[in-house]
Amino acid sequence: MLISPDHRISLADRSPVPVTPELEAVFIGAAAATVDADAAADAIAAAVQLGFPVEAADTTLTSLPLCFTSAASFAASFPDDTSWLALAVRDYFDAGGLRAWVVRVVPDPAAPTDAYFRRAGFSLAAQTPSGIDVAMQVPSAGLLLLPDLEGLCVATAVAAAPALPSAPSPIPGFRPISEFSVATAAPAPASPAAAVAVTPNQVLTRANAALAGTRPDMLCLFALPVGADESLSTATLLQRASSYLYGTATGPDLPQVQSFAPLARGADGALVSPSGLVAGTLAASAQTDGVWRSIAGKALPLGYTPLRRIESAALDRMRRAGISSLRYDSGSLVLDDDILAVKAAPGSAARGSAGTRRLMGWLLRNLRRFGEQLVFENVLDGGLVEMVLLDLFTTLQQRGALNGRQVADAVRITPGRTGDTGIQFDIAIDTAYALETIQLRFQDGGLSTSLGAAA
Repeated sequence: MLISPDHRISLADRSPVPVTPELEAVFIGAAAATVDADAAADAIAAAVQLGFPVEAADTTLTSLPLCFTSAASFAASFPDDTSWLALAVRDYFDAGGLRAWVVRVVPDPAAPTDAYFRRAGFSLAAQTPSGIDVAMQVPSAGLLLLPDLEGLCVATAVAAAPALPSAPSPIPGFRPISEFSVATAAPAPASPAAAVAVTPNQVLTRANAALAGTRPDMLCLFALPVGADESLSTATLLQRASSYLYGTATGPDLPQVQSFAPLARGADGALVSPSGLVAGTLAASAQTDGVWRSIAGKALPLGYTPLRRIESAALDRMRRAGISSLRYDSGSLVLDDDILAVKAAPGSAARGSAGTRRLMGWLLRNLRRFGEQLVFENVLDGGLVEMVLLDLFTTLQQRGALNGRQVADAVRITPGRTGDTGIQFDIAIDTAYALETIQLRFQDGGLSTSLGAAA
């Protein structure tokens, strides 16, 4: 596919091959100033297919899960959008993502996070659902990104940072004319205005709780505003990064979150969030190598550089804090480790592996889809279900996703009954780091699923 520099014009492949994405992302951000509803017709149709009503007079396209398959289609739907959301979506596709869902909301500057997250007493019957409740109704999504909230966190961090001292006056003398040339810094993406401070812990605590309660198969990717204040010493930077994530030294772990630090600069020198880049790279890797494969140590595309260098001695402290560091290695941006926001402690490796969590999320989504098909076709023969499950896990075993030499070493499927008519399957899965469980329960013509760690 050929795409123009501004991503608004694309020349599609003459014979595109339909591909089912293994990993999809949902982006939540503020409403756009300009909307082209005609260009967004396919994206709107996807929202309608998920059961979201679209009013003919609605020109904002907010509170809808809009589906895009290219940066060009997004740019055409939201012309002149230079927000953190828009740049993250572009990076996602440029890095190899195949399908992105976008939910736009109308934040209140006095309470900017309320439009994104579930409020007290919220119900799906409410006239305006929160952004995350819309996002969690996209059944195929595995990643959640909040680029505009990242931008607000950066604005808060910069406002709270101490001013750098003025540079001393130069010593008089002859100097090359190049020293008098002032380079023009590339502008940072526009962020929504907020009248109050927004911190990462405020955002991520609410995101973690929402996903854990409703969509444990999804992970929230979030870039911490580390590096925005270049005056911080390494020790202070590490302390600040941990407080950004957990609030306090004793703050709870956030196992539905994968955080990154520091921020990055684009090839043009502009300040950018690396979340869209990482999400697109994960999606591309899932397509070729499997959703469970780590991208740690692999060169990330797009020519980004870390906003601040994190010394080798500090990388281990970042890992123990559950923060995925970005470093510059052999001319490329590299993710130091593929981990969740789980602090180092005995047994934490089992809970801190992002690859294992993505695998279990992928399994839960696919098993849910499989179970819904069985319910729809009214084919709930226990032997057939167990045979299909074994075939799925055999394929995963052959691709290296599970431990053991054969599938029986890695997976244990225990069928059972629920009530007089229901059946259930308890599935214990031995991954690289831990024994995880999934439960499928068919009862009264419906399906329920759950995900957790084995006892």
